[in-house]
Amino acid sequence: MSEKKIQVTLGNYKGVEVKKAEIIITEEEVKAELERARQYAVTTQDKDGAAELGDEAVIDFVGYIDGEAFAGGDGTDFPLKIGSNTFIPGFEDQLVGAKKDDNVDVVVTFPEDYHAAEFAGKEATFKVTVKGVRSSFLPELSDEVVQKISQCKTVAEFEEFVRKSIHDFKQNQADMEKENKVLEQIVEASEIEVPQEFIDERKEQLKNNLLAQLRNAGNTFEQYLQYNGLTEELFEEYAAKDALSMLKGQAVLQEIAKAEGFSYTDEDVDQTIAAMAMSYQMPAEQLREMMGERGVAMVAEDILSKQALEFIVKEAVEA
Repeated sequence: MSEKKIQVTLGNYKGVEVKKAEIIITEEEVKAELERARQYAVTTQDKDGAAELGDEAVIDFVGYIDGEAFAGGDGTDFPLKIGSNTFIPGFEDQLVGAKKDDNVDVVVTFPEDYHAAEFAGKEATFKVTVKGVRSSFLPELSDEVVQKISQCKTVAEFEEFVRKSIHDFKQNQADMEKENKVLEQIVEASEIEVPQEFIDERKEQLKNNLLAQLRNAGNTFEQYLQYNGLTEELFEEYAAKDALSMLKGQAVLQEIAKAEGFSYTDEDVDQTIAAMAMSYQMPAEQLREMMGERGVAMVAEDILSKQALEFIVKEAVEA
């Protein structure tokens, strides 16, 4: 019995027409980036006066519900920026006007949708000791400030650097969008048959990758579904569509690589695995062993896919 595989009959893949991207940089974008850069030059100093919005209060605190201290409701030497909405709504507002060495009873009510259900909707009192108040100073952008936060010497030079950074970012986005549009058109023009088990396998891989990312971030799949307004059924449907789209794109690129006679060497594979190993901070041989034969074969396929993608983008016509 022959091994199942994706069947591809290529449509036209040369001279695909795409709209030429127009890279526009507005003065508002430049100003916003310059303002963001100023934040790196912020300095703080101790303040004897009362805390205001924007100040940082260094606090010790213990939280009580019904007179009993509760787990996770305490902290020591915690730097809290007042107005940052880091704590429960209403908490930071009650520290406005407090001074160093003040003791403040902060009374708040946990939101009804609080992530820890045992606290949701309950009133809590936090015994807070203000150990210090610091105010921030945001300097104007000057040559001296620019030299502290970058390798530029002048404000004019830094502004030019910012413009180029914005341009490069947008150009990179435009290049990726062009790649996607060219490949989408070729996939649409081709006849592709993908076995259902391939789709199921790729869908499972996508889900497992997501679950691993969520675990690393301390989140759950249920929280992810709720945040994105999804049911598990809708997620499965979208994941299947994504899996099919990815498989079609990869199959088309492999077919183009074959049609154009693209190739790779063992050295190409070794270099790619070495680069991957460096990013993972492990020896290349260890990574190769972990990947196994199938993993190494997939690296080789990726090399061919990249060659094919570069080829079709180069051949595309911008209108």
